[in-house]
Order: sequence, then C-alpha cells, then structure tokens
Amino acid sequence: MKTARVEVEKNIKNAMVKTRNTILFLVGMCIYCASSAQVTVHIDETINEQLRTKNAAIDTSKRVGFRIQIAFSTDQSNVNSTESEFKNTFPEYKDIVYSLYQQPYWKIRVGNFYREIDAQKMLQEVREHFPNSFVVKDNIQRPIVN
Repeated sequence: MKTARVEVEKNIKNAMVKTRNTILFLVGMCIYCASSAQVTVHIDETINEQLRTKNAAIDTSKRVGFRIQIAFSTDQSNVNSTESEFKNTFPEYKDIVYSLYQQPYWKIRVGNFYREIDAQKMLQEVREHFPNSFVVKDNIQRPIVN
C-alpha cells in the first residue's frame, strides 16, 4: 500500500512540474512574440501641418520677467513727457523704455530683468529722479543672440 501511495505522489509531483514548465514556456513565448511585434503608425499630414502652424505662432522671444514702471496716467502727453525726461536722465537705458496702453492708463516701463533683485537694484537709482516708480512683473524681451 505504501508503494502505491509513493507512486501516486510521484505522479502528482511530475504532473505539477510538467504543468509549471508548460506555463513558463507559454509565458516565455508570449513575451518573445510581443517583443518581436512591429507597430506601424500612420500620421495624417494635415495634423503635422497644424502642429507646424501652431508652433510657428508661439512667440519665443518673450518670457516673464520684471520691469520698472516709472509713470502711469490717463493723460498720454503727461506720460510722454515723463518718458522723454527718463531718456534724457538715463540715456544708457533709452533702448529699453516701453510705452503701453492698458485702458484707461498709459504706462511707461523700463528694463528687461530676469530676476526681481536686479530690477530692485535699478529701482533705487531710478527713484532718485522718479520717486513714484515701482517694480512690476511683465513679459520681457529676450536678448538677441547672434
């Protein structure tokens, strides 16, 4: 009786080993087949054209930075005289003076600063002549790299 039981246990053990090996073989084949599969993607050319158009419309010459606002008023002539005064007082900064209209105000802003601390340093110098000046966050011009 013991030998029959030992034979049955051996048969069960062999069947389990064969089943395990078969499952491992099948999993291995699935992984192999999946890794050698090829996927072809067909992209409509109109999508590529739309992407090119959208990317071309993005202005990469601007980024968020800081400027010094030296004047704002509803009277454009008042703001223009302040702009002229600034350009005469600080001729080295005449190329970075910006006049803009945001209803109902005309504004004069100066500088293209990446860091607020740089704008604060210049603000100390500007306040000697324009005491109501302050630093504002604005879209600034990136320097042109040749």
